[in-house]
Amino acid sequence: MRPIILLLTSSLFISTLAACVGINKAKQNIAVYDFGLSVPSESNQQITSKIMLEEPVSTASLNHNKIRYRLNYQNPSRIFFFTESHWSATPSELFSNMLSKRVKGGGYPMSCSLKLKIEAFDQVFQTPSSSEGFVQVSVFLIEKKSQKVISSQLITESVASTSPNAQGGTAALRQASENILKKVINWGNMIADGSEFCQ
Repeated sequence: MRPIILLLTSSLFISTLAACVGINKAKQNIAVYDFGLSVPSESNQQITSKIMLEEPVSTASLNHNKIRYRLNYQNPSRIFFFTESHWSATPSELFSNMLSKRVKGGGYPMSCSLKLKIEAFDQVFQTPSSSEGFVQVSVFLIEKKSQKVISSQLITESVASTSPNAQGGTAALRQASENILKKVINWGNMIADGSEFCQ
Protein backbone atom coordinates (compact mmCIF):
# COMPACT_ATOMS: atom_id res chain seq x y z
CA MET A 1 0.00 0.00 0.00
CA ARG A 2 2.81 2.42 0.90
CA PRO A 3 4.54 2.13 -2.52
CA ILE A 4 1.22 2.99 -4.21
CA ILE A 5 0.74 6.04 -1.97
CA LEU A 6 4.31 7.16 -2.59
CA LEU A 7 3.84 6.71 -6.32
CA LEU A 8 0.62 8.75 -6.30
CA THR A 9 2.26 11.46 -4.18
CA SER A 10 5.26 11.62 -6.51
CA SER A 11 3.01 11.80 -9.57
CA LEU A 12 0.96 14.59 -8.03
CA PHE A 13 4.13 16.55 -7.14
CA ILE A 14 5.54 16.17 -10.66
CA SER A 15 2.22 17.24 -12.22
CA THR A 16 2.03 20.30 -9.98
CA LEU A 17 5.64 21.22 -10.76
CA ALA A 18 5.03 20.82 -14.47
CA ALA A 19 1.94 23.02 -14.24
CA CYS A 20 3.88 25.74 -12.39
CA VAL A 21 6.69 25.63 -14.94
CA GLY A 22 4.12 25.84 -17.72
CA ILE A 23 2.46 28.88 -16.15
CA ASN A 24 5.81 30.63 -15.60
CA LYS A 25 6.85 29.84 -19.16
CA ALA A 26 3.58 31.28 -20.48
CA LYS A 27 4.06 34.44 -18.41
CA GLN A 28 7.62 34.86 -19.68
CA ASN A 29 6.41 34.60 -23.29
CA ILE A 30 3.86 37.41 -22.99
CA ALA A 31 4.83 40.45 -25.09
CA VAL A 32 4.29 43.80 -23.37
CA TYR A 33 3.68 46.98 -25.40
CA ASP A 34 3.53 50.69 -24.62
CA PHE A 35 3.69 53.87 -26.74
CA GLY A 36 7.49 53.76 -26.93
CA LEU A 37 10.11 56.33 -26.03
CA SER A 38 9.42 59.96 -26.86
CA VAL A 39 12.37 61.10 -28.98
CA PRO A 40 12.17 64.74 -30.19
CA SER A 41 12.31 65.09 -33.97
CA GLU A 42 10.85 67.22 -36.76
CA SER A 43 7.83 64.89 -37.00
CA ASN A 44 7.53 64.55 -33.24
CA GLN A 45 7.10 68.09 -31.97
CA GLN A 46 5.37 69.17 -28.78
CA ILE A 47 1.76 70.28 -29.11
CA THR A 48 0.77 73.60 -27.55
CA SER A 49 -2.51 73.70 -25.62
CA LYS A 50 -4.05 77.01 -24.53
CA ILE A 51 -6.23 75.29 -21.94
CA MET A 52 -5.61 72.80 -19.17
CA LEU A 53 -6.16 69.13 -20.00
CA GLU A 54 -7.76 67.01 -17.31
CA GLU A 55 -6.60 63.45 -16.60
CA PRO A 56 -7.89 61.20 -19.43
CA VAL A 57 -10.56 58.61 -18.61
CA SER A 58 -12.05 55.73 -20.58
CA THR A 59 -15.21 53.67 -20.76
CA ALA A 60 -15.46 50.83 -18.22
CA SER A 61 -14.83 48.22 -20.93
CA LEU A 62 -11.34 49.69 -21.51
CA ASN A 63 -10.17 49.75 -17.88
CA HIS A 64 -7.64 46.95 -18.37
CA ASN A 65 -4.35 46.31 -20.18
CA LYS A 66 -5.59 43.67 -22.63
CA ILE A 67 -5.09 44.30 -26.35
CA ARG A 68 -8.48 44.21 -28.04
CA TYR A 69 -9.26 43.40 -31.65
CA ARG A 70 -12.33 43.01 -33.83
CA LEU A 71 -12.98 40.99 -36.99
CA ASN A 72 -15.14 43.37 -39.02
CA TYR A 73 -15.34 40.92 -41.93
CA GLN A 74 -16.79 38.20 -39.71
CA ASN A 75 -18.52 39.59 -36.59
CA PRO A 76 -18.06 43.36 -36.05
CA SER A 77 -19.79 43.40 -32.66
CA ARG A 78 -17.61 40.73 -31.03
CA ILE A 79 -14.49 41.71 -29.06
CA PHE A 80 -11.42 39.48 -28.99
CA PHE A 81 -8.20 39.70 -26.97
CA PHE A 82 -4.63 38.69 -27.82
CA THR A 83 -3.64 36.01 -25.29
CA GLU A 84 0.15 36.34 -25.57
CA SER A 85 0.35 40.16 -25.72
CA HIS A 86 -0.87 43.01 -23.56
CA TRP A 87 -0.33 46.72 -22.89
CA SER A 88 1.93 47.88 -20.09
CA ALA A 89 -0.95 50.02 -18.76
CA THR A 90 -4.59 50.89 -19.43
CA PRO A 91 -5.43 53.07 -22.48
CA SER A 92 -6.20 56.08 -20.24
CA GLU A 93 -2.80 55.69 -18.52
CA LEU A 94 -1.04 55.42 -21.89
CA PHE A 95 -2.81 58.61 -23.02
CA SER A 96 -1.89 60.37 -19.78
CA ASN A 97 1.77 59.49 -20.28
CA MET A 98 1.67 60.74 -23.86
CA LEU A 99 0.05 64.00 -22.73
CA SER A 100 2.79 64.63 -20.18
CA LYS A 101 5.48 64.12 -22.81
CA ARG A 102 3.95 65.74 -25.89
CA VAL A 103 1.76 68.60 -24.70
CA LYS A 104 3.19 72.01 -23.86
CA GLY A 105 0.99 74.33 -21.80
CA GLY A 106 0.97 78.09 -22.10
CA GLY A 107 0.21 79.01 -18.49
CA TYR A 108 -3.49 78.20 -18.96
CA PRO A 109 -4.91 81.74 -18.49
CA MET A 110 -8.32 80.59 -19.74
CA SER A 111 -11.07 79.58 -17.31
CA CYS A 112 -11.84 76.36 -19.18
CA SER A 113 -10.42 72.84 -19.23
CA LEU A 114 -10.48 69.97 -21.69
CA LYS A 115 -11.66 66.50 -20.72
CA LEU A 116 -10.98 63.36 -22.78
CA LYS A 117 -12.90 60.11 -22.59
CA ILE A 118 -11.60 57.18 -24.64
CA GLU A 119 -14.56 55.37 -26.23
CA ALA A 120 -12.75 52.89 -28.51
CA PHE A 121 -9.20 51.58 -28.62
CA ASP A 122 -9.13 48.55 -30.94
CA GLN A 123 -7.23 46.85 -33.70
CA VAL A 124 -9.86 46.34 -36.40
CA PHE A 125 -9.43 43.68 -39.08
CA GLN A 126 -11.23 44.45 -42.35
CA THR A 127 -9.83 41.24 -43.86
CA PRO A 128 -7.70 38.44 -42.34
CA SER A 129 -4.56 40.15 -43.67
CA SER A 130 -5.35 43.86 -43.24
CA SER A 131 -6.12 45.82 -40.10
CA GLU A 132 -5.99 49.30 -38.59
CA GLY A 133 -5.59 50.91 -35.20
CA PHE A 134 -8.91 52.57 -34.39
CA VAL A 135 -9.25 55.20 -31.64
CA GLN A 136 -12.36 57.18 -30.74
CA VAL A 137 -12.45 59.94 -28.12
CA SER A 138 -15.24 62.07 -26.68
CA VAL A 139 -13.84 65.50 -25.83
CA PHE A 140 -15.54 68.07 -23.61
CA LEU A 141 -14.75 71.75 -23.13
CA ILE A 142 -15.68 72.56 -19.53
CA GLU A 143 -15.93 75.80 -17.60
CA LYS A 144 -13.80 75.21 -14.50
CA LYS A 145 -15.90 77.14 -11.98
CA SER A 146 -19.35 75.74 -12.79
CA GLN A 147 -18.19 72.46 -14.40
CA LYS A 148 -20.62 73.25 -17.19
CA VAL A 149 -19.98 71.54 -20.54
CA ILE A 150 -19.60 74.35 -23.06
CA SER A 151 -19.08 72.15 -26.10
CA SER A 152 -18.38 68.50 -26.93
CA GLN A 153 -17.20 66.52 -29.92
CA LEU A 154 -16.67 62.88 -30.88
CA ILE A 155 -13.34 62.51 -32.69
CA THR A 156 -12.18 59.40 -34.53
CA GLU A 157 -8.80 58.41 -35.97
CA SER A 158 -7.53 55.26 -37.67
CA VAL A 159 -4.09 54.23 -38.95
CA ALA A 160 -3.32 51.17 -41.07
CA SER A 161 -1.18 48.55 -39.34
CA THR A 162 1.94 47.20 -41.02
CA SER A 163 1.23 43.60 -39.99
CA PRO A 164 -1.93 41.65 -39.03
CA ASN A 165 -0.85 40.89 -35.47
CA ALA A 166 -0.44 42.52 -32.06
CA GLN A 167 2.90 44.10 -33.03
CA GLY A 168 1.40 45.87 -36.04
CA GLY A 169 -1.79 46.74 -34.18
CA THR A 170 -0.11 48.36 -31.19
CA ALA A 171 2.13 50.47 -33.43
CA ALA A 172 -0.92 51.63 -35.41
CA LEU A 173 -2.81 52.42 -32.18
CA ARG A 174 0.13 54.47 -30.90
CA GLN A 175 0.18 56.56 -34.09
CA ALA A 176 -3.62 56.90 -34.12
CA SER A 177 -3.50 58.08 -30.49
CA GLU A 178 -0.88 60.70 -31.32
CA ASN A 179 -2.91 61.90 -34.31
CA ILE A 180 -6.13 62.12 -32.32
CA LEU A 181 -4.38 64.00 -29.52
CA LYS A 182 -3.39 66.71 -32.01
CA LYS A 183 -6.99 66.87 -33.29
CA VAL A 184 -8.37 67.11 -29.74
CA ILE A 185 -6.06 69.97 -28.74
CA ASN A 186 -6.61 71.86 -32.00
CA TRP A 187 -10.38 71.53 -31.49
CA GLY A 188 -10.11 72.68 -27.87
CA ASN A 189 -7.96 75.69 -28.75
CA MET A 190 -10.34 76.74 -31.54
CA ILE A 191 -13.55 76.40 -29.49
CA ALA A 192 -12.02 78.05 -26.40
CA ASP A 193 -10.84 81.02 -28.47
CA GLY A 194 -14.40 81.67 -29.62
CA SER A 195 -16.13 81.08 -26.28
CA GLU A 196 -16.96 83.90 -23.85
CA PHE A 197 -16.90 81.36 -20.97
CA CYS A 198 -13.20 80.66 -21.47
CA GLN A 199 -11.83 84.19 -21.60
